[in-house]
Amino acid sequence: MKRSYIREILDAINENTISFAGGLPNEDLFPLKQLKKASKKVFKQKNSLQYSKSQGLDSLREKIANFYTNIYALPTTKEEILITTGSQQAFDIILKSLHANNLVVESPSYIGALSAFKILKKDIKDFKTIEQLENIINKDEIFYCVSDYQNPSTYTYTKKQREKIANILEKKDAFLIEDAAYSLLNFQGKIKKPICKFYSEKSYHLGTFSKIVAPGLRVGWIRANKELIGNILAVKESLDLHTSTFNQMLLDAYLEENNIFKHINKNAKNYKKRMNYMADCMEKYLPNFQFKRPKGGMFIYGKFNNIEDSMALAKKALEQNVAFVPAEVFYFDEKKSNEARFNFTNCDFEKTKEGIKILAKLTN
Repeated sequence: MKRSYIREILDAINENTISFAGGLPNEDLFPLKQLKKASKKVFKQKNSLQYSKSQGLDSLREKIANFYTNIYALPTTKEEILITTGSQQAFDIILKSLHANNLVVESPSYIGALSAFKILKKDIKDFKTIEQLENIINKDEIFYCVSDYQNPSTYTYTKKQREKIANILEKKDAFLIEDAAYSLLNFQGKIKKPICKFYSEKSYHLGTFSKIVAPGLRVGWIRANKELIGNILAVKESLDLHTSTFNQMLLDAYLEENNIFKHINKNAKNYKKRMNYMADCMEKYLPNFQFKRPKGGMFIYGKFNNIEDSMALAKKALEQNVAFVPAEVFYFDEKKSNEARFNFTNCDFEKTKEGIKILAKLTN
């Protein structure tokens, strides 16, 4: 079992590296003052350092359930929410609760999910179009997708496509794991209804505070019906008993005193500026990189028209202290590719321009 390429890259990065690699939120946007105030409130409670419920803090689950009811137009109760240690843990919990060996994924797909699937020795099938999905998925198999601002491709399913996917899954009686890590990061504040809104019976919707508050807290969640939550609860208990009590209470206190969607909108506006600046630099200095400007999320994805192997380029770039992610790692069979993913949220304008110029020299 190999480590995640992106985690290895992050280990290799130092203070001199211009990194477009990891999906790191911008640290300058973390709500430090508000979290500090919340932490003082939480530390006054002795039970903040105690064991807590495996399913998660009642009041935090209630607030997350309200997200679904009010933002996604998907009526949800706290009993339909399970708190996880980051949404990454959700893959492990869900797959260990199901007997399915076959998974169907988008091509390309999120490397963290692929790693989780591989380590559990699941058989993976991939698809490019929704028509292909209908032909390859079978009863009780699992379909995994990122429905908004996909990592890495940045693509977002339309309402029509979401309904079509839901119809396919219902007809085939298959499971859905819908990863919504970026769904709230639309640059215009427009939130789409999830696929599980149209297919809730055998679906798991994954959310996280990593992209909208702070990733170091490692708090995510699974939204599913009560029966599915009951099935995965025992698996959660076997892994870590429960997610950090203090971190849950910290987020709960933060949400109690602050409008998180005001914070999210602030982040999204900042990210839009950073995305446009990186895109402008690419169009000016790196014209052989073909891409579309995303409408949300944290990445620009595209292909180099003048090279065949982006992995080879990534290795050369790292020697020049520039890091990005070659698309090879996003394909489950790790086939050679000329595509690449660039993160625009965690690098300032000056370093963004410098890094793109270095890549331009390497590709000329």
